[in-house]
Amino acid sequence: MKVERLARYFDAGGRLVRWPGKHSDRLSCLWVLWSRLPARAVMSEPAVNEALKAAHLFGDHVLLRRELVDLGLLARTPDGREYRRVEQPPPAEARALIRHLAVRAG
Repeated sequence: MKVERLARYFDAGGRLVRWPGKHSDRLSCLWVLWSRLPARAVMSEPAVNEALKAAHLFGDHVLLRRELVDLGLLARTPDGREYRRVEQPPPAEARALIRHLAVRAG
């Protein structure tokens, strides 16, 4: 099952261990990170950075932040001071991965 394969990108604590090489795998993993950002909250760049640092282990929160913004999952003001999670329903595969990781984490 694809969800179980995607779950291998995450450790037992639900942190992203490595950046997937395949674009579709990256999208699903980014949705997981999106789901861990606070909904309907204004965040500073340092707050977003801290949330992303806590959610992965390969040391590139800037890549993750940029990808979330580029995909329209995270919006920022032109000056980069404020960030907001863009509320939208995740695709079915991403929802399944989010649920799978939540159950696995206990």
